[in-house]
Amino acid sequence: MSGKRLSRQERRERILAAAGDVFAASGYNAAGMREVATAAGISTPVLYDHFPAKADLYAALLESEVDSLLAGWADVPESGDLEQVLRSRVDVIFAWLETHERGMRMIFAETPADPAVAEVHRRGQARATERLTVVFQQAPVLALTANLPHARAGEALAEAAKSALNAIATWWWHNRDVPREDVVALTTDLLWRGLGALVGRNDGNQ
Repeated sequence: MSGKRLSRQERRERILAAAGDVFAASGYNAAGMREVATAAGISTPVLYDHFPAKADLYAALLESEVDSLLAGWADVPESGDLEQVLRSRVDVIFAWLETHERGMRMIFAETPADPAVAEVHRRGQARATERLTVVFQQAPVLALTANLPHARAGEALAEAAKSALNAIATWWWHNRDVPREDVVALTTDLLWRGLGALVGRNDGNQ
């Protein structure tokens, strides 16, 4: 008795699930399309019918991981105590990374140079900056020496905050013995208090 014939969307989802396992096990460079097809239980030509190149397949999988990461922000309040709002967003990010090994690797530890993959990375980074900009826009006043409009300064600070998040997430990939709560606290300290306060810039120490 033959199994149920899959719709094109169902087959695509099966391919992405199989590809996720293959990429997680082998990494982007070592993974092969034939290996993915075998894992998905389809022929290689069928796989190429859905994804003409390995970069297209990886980009589709990466986009689904980015969507999953950013979806968690939907439940985080965008107003209220700004430090708590920021801490909540940071916590959501690292909680997701803690339970999504594959997504953490794809977003922060492995960045193939193929244009299709790079474009997905770029769009994901832009979406993250937009979400963080909302946090800084909640501040009625930004105590800055730079002569920039509030909105423009908020965009720049959001971009800087995102870069710091990316850097710490990448560092955590190589230092997984550090508990998530400590990574969240460290990241929030850096973003909220500022590096100058953390290193004692104003306490008279050299």
